[in-house]
Amino acid sequence: MVFKGLGLIPLVLSVVCCLFSLKINASPWVGTTDPQLHYDLQILVDHGHLQASVTSYPIPWKGIAKQLDQLNFNEMSKIAAISARRLKHYSILLQRKASRSSVTLYGGTDRSRFASFDGQQGEKWRINTTTETRFKRLAAKISVNYETNGETNFDQSYIAYQFGDFNLRLGSIDQWWGPAHSNSLVLSNNARPIPTLALSKSSATASESPWLSFLGPWYATAQVGQLEDSRSVPDAKIWATRFTSQPITGLEIGLSWVAIWGGENQPDRFSDFFKVLTFRERCSDGSDSCEPELETRIGSHLGGLDFKYTFNAFDRPVSLYSQFIDEGESSEFNASNTASTFGLSSYLAGAKVYLEYSDTNVACSEAVNDITSCFYESGTYSSGYRYYRRQLTESIDAEAQMWSIGYLRHFSDGDVIELALRHIDLDNQNQLEMPLVSTEKIFQLSGYYQTVWQDWQLKLGGVLDSSDTREQGIDHDAMIFAELKYSL
Repeated sequence: MVFKGLGLIPLVLSVVCCLFSLKINASPWVGTTDPQLHYDLQILVDHGHLQASVTSYPIPWKGIAKQLDQLNFNEMSKIAAISARRLKHYSILLQRKASRSSVTLYGGTDRSRFASFDGQQGEKWRINTTTETRFKRLAAKISVNYETNGETNFDQSYIAYQFGDFNLRLGSIDQWWGPAHSNSLVLSNNARPIPTLALSKSSATASESPWLSFLGPWYATAQVGQLEDSRSVPDAKIWATRFTSQPITGLEIGLSWVAIWGGENQPDRFSDFFKVLTFRERCSDGSDSCEPELETRIGSHLGGLDFKYTFNAFDRPVSLYSQFIDEGESSEFNASNTASTFGLSSYLAGAKVYLEYSDTNVACSEAVNDITSCFYESGTYSSGYRYYRRQLTESIDAEAQMWSIGYLRHFSDGDVIELALRHIDLDNQNQLEMPLVSTEKIFQLSGYYQTVWQDWQLKLGGVLDSSDTREQGIDHDAMIFAELKYSL
């Protein structure tokens, strides 16, 4: 089974954009142009004004816009009213404009080492041109990125078709699976988005069917994608699926499953893909039969469970959340040996604040497989869960611990400020992107200010790092960046 056809994405999108550029209504998802809109959506859900499953990004607009129309902004707290007005304003603009295009210029003094949900990643500079279109049930976006060394890519482009309660999408857009702000242990925007073919629920709200009412607001997606050829197993494939549900008011549960399989000299047919989905095993030496202890599952798998519970305390929403990811050798989830994230968030003085802790120190497997595996790594797929050498999951990689404190505030005039303080303990000996030192302790302060004036949006930010290693001692570093966006 080969997905080289995903390379046709730019051509298909170009044709569609030319045909429908004057028929635009809205993007199918909240926040694909501005991730801060997803924060606005989370704020309204935390305050109980909207009913939606919001721990997967991006979230479909379907069902959200209707709820926004029914809100009374005057009966909300100030922070919730600001978010509601921003989302409502954005929704109206998308429906009224005959076209939606933008040009964005980004430049930084260096490439960012760690990324968060709305962080900066990629090359030192980038020029982006974007056009979004929608005609009845068909939606498309073509995004052209001109980067350092003359490289060009079509990241954030897609073509999608909505039928009934489902959406079929071909493209490569940022995704974030999980409730945390500073990282996702299963799928994040730390790396470039993978070209995928995705079938997803077209809303993240409750189903109208009484048979599914017990799920509350829910969302599901299943995707298959093509990885790059410059890896230990060239042209490997990726399977990713996620289900989220809010069966009880305030409680959202998420289940995730990601598998890397196929590629050069590996089982690569459609029948092999079916074996991946059913957790079938094969002999690690490639023979037709072997002893049970020499069998290994086809592909490299990650399984995840996360939850978020929101309640009111002292007249303000408080959220407790966590995520657990297992890289096991069986179809069973091993809760005793997982990477984990724990978090707490609330709202103070008109801002959202959070405290998070992540730990990816997971014991290696002792099973006799191809080669002993470590978390995010595999004896067969030794490039791990990476895409163009950046981690598809959290940016701190394996064998690391991170504490994060964050502050996020939206102002009534549309401005945004975000600050984050992190303490990171790294064991870098198996990481592809990091210096080859045994241990490293990092203190990092990062942040940005985003302002809007008519059709212009300006974001200014920076990162301060203090790194301490036994081999090199203490080193200080700084990176500043600017992003200017003009909506045509």
